[in-house]
Amino acid sequence: MIIGVLLPLPFNEPFDYESEEELPLGTMVRVPFGREEQIGVVWRHGKSSGLDDKRIRTVIEKFNFPPIAEELRRLVEFTAAYNCAPLGLVLKMVISVRQAFDAPQTATLYRLSGKTLAEAKLKNSDARWHVMDLLKHAPYSKSEICRGAGCGAGVVNTLIGAGVLIPFTVEKKKAFSPPRPDFRKVKLSPEQQAAADALVQKVGRGFSVTLLDGVTGSGKTEVYFEAAAEVLKNGRQVLILVPEISLTTQWLARFENRFGVRPACWHSGLGQRERADTWTAIAEGRVQVIVGARSALFLPYTDLGLIVVDESHDHSFKQEEIVNYQCRDMAVMRAKFEQFPLILSTATPDLETMVNVESGKYDAVRLTRRFADARLPELKIVDLKKDKPQKGPWGVSWLSPPLVGALEENLQKGEQSMLFLNRRGYAPLVICRDCGYRIQCPNCTAWLAEHRSTNRLICHHCGYTMVRPVRCPDCGSEEGLTSCGPGVERIAEEVAKRFPAARTAVLSSDTTSSLAEVSEIFGKMERGELDILIGTQILAKGHHFPELTLVGIVDADLGLMGSDLRAAEQTYQLLSQVAGRAGRGEKSGEVWIQTLYPENAVLQALVDNDRGRFLELEKQTRQMLKLPPFGRLAALVVSGENQTLTEKAAAELGRCGPASDRVSVLGPAPAPIFMLRNRYRYRLLLKTDRTVKIQDVVRQWLQKVKIPAKVRVAVDIDPYSFM
Repeated sequence: MIIGVLLPLPFNEPFDYESEEELPLGTMVRVPFGREEQIGVVWRHGKSSGLDDKRIRTVIEKFNFPPIAEELRRLVEFTAAYNCAPLGLVLKMVISVRQAFDAPQTATLYRLSGKTLAEAKLKNSDARWHVMDLLKHAPYSKSEICRGAGCGAGVVNTLIGAGVLIPFTVEKKKAFSPPRPDFRKVKLSPEQQAAADALVQKVGRGFSVTLLDGVTGSGKTEVYFEAAAEVLKNGRQVLILVPEISLTTQWLARFENRFGVRPACWHSGLGQRERADTWTAIAEGRVQVIVGARSALFLPYTDLGLIVVDESHDHSFKQEEIVNYQCRDMAVMRAKFEQFPLILSTATPDLETMVNVESGKYDAVRLTRRFADARLPELKIVDLKKDKPQKGPWGVSWLSPPLVGALEENLQKGEQSMLFLNRRGYAPLVICRDCGYRIQCPNCTAWLAEHRSTNRLICHHCGYTMVRPVRCPDCGSEEGLTSCGPGVERIAEEVAKRFPAARTAVLSSDTTSSLAEVSEIFGKMERGELDILIGTQILAKGHHFPELTLVGIVDADLGLMGSDLRAAEQTYQLLSQVAGRAGRGEKSGEVWIQTLYPENAVLQALVDNDRGRFLELEKQTRQMLKLPPFGRLAALVVSGENQTLTEKAAAELGRCGPASDRVSVLGPAPAPIFMLRNRYRYRLLLKTDRTVKIQDVVRQWLQKVKIPAKVRVAVDIDPYSFM
């Protein structure tokens, strides 16, 4: 039969192949493609092209994995269509682990043949009897026999050679212990129990989306664990999506404490073997709970019964490379296609989610109190125009006198503190005071950030790195090069000079390269081995430190200066989450917010703990401007290595752009990061009414313009980044 096989390549149509047997839709196969072989999925029955039958090549191999379900194939097609992405590249996220399709690893086990020692002409011995007694219960490998029977390899080899033991080969599969729904139930507060009961009632009753809206420290994780337990009792799978930097040992320990085992994990830190083992177990239905980053959404689960999106407001759920998609929204569609409930858990819901709650599309349960009656921290604003940081033996200061005093008092009380600055490295810029030269990335229009711990300058966009020069590259001055502005390393330097006896640590993606290192630092905080923790947004992700009573936000204005439509919302969410780390135990907490704009509406709403006021202001602004969720946006980023060719293509797109009373185009304009990885970039922004199907407008628009082969046009529906 002729079948259409979709390949994980940038194509929208399947390729025709001949199969000697009838293959169900969704079957995973190996096929020839050019001079290579590709893994693909049977997407259609019958011919998809006008290719002559004699030129149609034959399927090489059919894999024994369960076929990809119709619902997941629908999700792949929806994701591609909604995000204007090639169908094959979305499929690639489903079958992303090439190693899972290699020949399976095998192991040799041994069992009793039924032959006696006498028949084998061997003498009786305790060692031989121990081996035979062990193998009466189950087959084992040679090394397991030696350990279990307490004998040497020579004894086992003799029994094998005499035919008393028979070898046989089995496929090696990593075992995943099933979580136990009733392993250790947590005592919930009445408010938590009511929320948990509401979520449990959704299980097994088809599709629904529920916002679990709880203040920081209210115990949202324990609440949605109850819904997960109910799904497990029904024998179905649970997927918990989290921002990748939240996947620490501490979170996994909470899961293990509730369910008796750790869940299967899916994130970028997995090795290839572990990734292949986990993917295989998921595809074969041998894993019941998976906790993972956004890419875990597209794995081929056999029987999902619940998805939880933890920290659902987090912008890391938006993917902005290869296939641009919002994981939270695609998770809603997977739940809808497969008819099971979805939970969005957060302390700071985004406006889109709140509008869906208000319109009745989503349900909501709320937790208004912290667990164990812990109090929310007191927030205090420091006006940097009045309380200016003071120079001293520590050099230039970035910490105001009130914050320094609060840190000193906290150290005297033996309590822990945290300083937050969402800027990696030592300084964002190195400039020459003698000639004004700024050291820039040769591949991007971006300054190189200084990382003093490694004595290097690094581009945070493309990864370019160089040793920090001794002399100015432009004028040769040996004394002119100066570090401008603070990063977390510079704050840590000041803290070390001000409080030399304090035990400190820095936490950012530069200083901690793995989740294990992040977990180790968090472990030190939990054990009371640190006094002051300094870090970036990693600090904001739901971590619980009972002795942490002081949080200092070094520069609250960083996010407020952003140019994108969600800058205010993201700043409110981030600062609220960071502030929420303080006072989660028995002791009350306080948060000091340093700013040059104390009257800013975002900061005032934060200090007054009035999220409703902030969201209402944000809602009015976006309604007036017809911005999401009250309008639609699509970004087109035109890039190429030849500036003239790229600029012409962008100009032609602008000239042919759609225009009506419900549709408008802004641009083209050079992107704020004009050059990225040696490619010049221009941006256009398509803006439409909410009722317009913006994907159709984009497709018709692109069909009007012939884009040169060396120019790339990336489409981003519902963009988050405008750089």
